[in-house]
Amino acid sequence: MWFVVALNGVAGLIVIVRGHGLENAMTAIGIVVFAIGFSYVYSRFMMQIIEKNLEHAALIEELSSIRHELAAAHHEAGMLAERHRLAGEIHDTLAQGFTSIVTLVQAAEAGLDPAAIEVRRHLDMALATARDNLAEARALVGALSPARLEDSSLGDALYRVAEAIGAETGIRARAEIAGAVRPLPTAAEVVLLRVCQEALANVRKHAAAHQVDVRLCYRDDAVQLEVADDGTGFDAETVNGGYGLRGMRDRVAAAAGTVQVRSAVGGGTTVLVELPA
Repeated sequence: MWFVVALNGVAGLIVIVRGHGLENAMTAIGIVVFAIGFSYVYSRFMMQIIEKNLEHAALIEELSSIRHELAAAHHEAGMLAERHRLAGEIHDTLAQGFTSIVTLVQAAEAGLDPAAIEVRRHLDMALATARDNLAEARALVGALSPARLEDSSLGDALYRVAEAIGAETGIRARAEIAGAVRPLPTAAEVVLLRVCQEALANVRKHAAAHQVDVRLCYRDDAVQLEVADDGTGFDAETVNGGYGLRGMRDRVAAAAGTVQVRSAVGGGTTVLVELPA
């Protein structure tokens, strides 16, 4: 506008100075005033259009972001519902079936002739297998059931799962919380709890460990979960891990986090997960 005022003012001043008569001077002044007024009105009109377009663009971007968040929330809710359904199916079929097998084998052993050593040996093997598979089924139910975070914090949930693995296996299990504790999004807390459960399940099944440490660390820009054991370990360069480790990585990747698995034969295993704050 300053440029428009200066340009038209100079042009009008030139007409007036050259003195082409009062009528021409008044005409020049009228043209200058009209040009400046029109430029001001037109520029304000265009600025309002631009501002509205920018507001619409910001609104569209916000709606798109909300849509993606809702889609992610629906996806997570669907996954949780499916895991809950699978947990119920495993509990009602496999776990109950293995419990029945254990009971029937024990009843068969009780009625055996003491001299039937070979039959008793086979029954003992069947009983051990049934008990192992019952433990696996219960572990699956525990891993698939919805995380119990509604009435407690993530730290409390980690303390509970550490205590449970210690009570179940006799392993010395410790949990530690470091940093300034703060609430996290529910999805992030579920991911961290599930990873801890999976890592402890691997310790129980494969590590032959005497001690396992669970450490949750709150940092300014991230939150870290570390599960470290003193078990047999494995060669991380040649072993990619089974379904549990792949599922752990997929779950963390979906939450924009990272997973590191450090292990060596005879040197224990450490699982380190980091999620953005």
